[in-house]
Amino acid sequence: MSFPSNFNPSQPNPAQTIQSPTHQSLTLQIDFAWSKFRNQISEKNGDHLTPLYIQHFRPTHPQLRFESATDSSPIASGTIHSVSISADCKIRGHKIELKPLKRWKTHYNYLSKALSSGSGRVAITWITDSTHKTWNFICLDANQLPIAKFAVNIWALKQVGNFYFEKSKEDISEEVRDEVVFIGLTLFYLMAVRMNSPLHLLGAAFAKPGKVEGPDETTEHAYEMGKVKNV
Repeated sequence: MSFPSNFNPSQPNPAQTIQSPTHQSLTLQIDFAWSKFRNQISEKNGDHLTPLYIQHFRPTHPQLRFESATDSSPIASGTIHSVSISADCKIRGHKIELKPLKRWKTHYNYLSKALSSGSGRVAITWITDSTHKTWNFICLDANQLPIAKFAVNIWALKQVGNFYFEKSKEDISEEVRDEVVFIGLTLFYLMAVRMNSPLHLLGAAFAKPGKVEGPDETTEHAYEMGKVKNV
């Protein structure tokens, strides 16, 4: 498993912290429809599923397009580049760069406003681990505490996987839910492409990994002052 460089082994494993969902935690299920070649993302409450999003696949940029399951209005998109191992997301008009922290490990970061407690943005990290059945994408906050886990079913043909959030539905805003789901799915398909593309081997070799930066002075100042950990 690829942990951040400042991860303390004596602390609980983030992947183990978020286990199977409880009756209180928010769980989303992703199902792939072969007939329509698209994913449906639904809120799971016991055996009942409430559709939230539809994810379409396209051969041109952006390859991943997300829309509302209720009125088909566009919400977000995800772009996977031909050579670069970075990815780009656009959520409700807001652009997000998903940048690698390591060349050869699934270890990415981006700046989030939805998960910030202030007016600036904070660094959010994604890492992975796996078992013989699941490929787990774990979202960590600025303090390296788990926010959610996207557990991908490696051998599944229809049920792609589940998002297990640490908090309950009532404690998660729509903006946070959108961001975690769209970034998580974009990262998953980015890694799936990387595993099967010789061009991405070249992209990884020449990549410049590191923390993502932007014009947000609040976030940059937080990095300098150590309020946001340099992952």
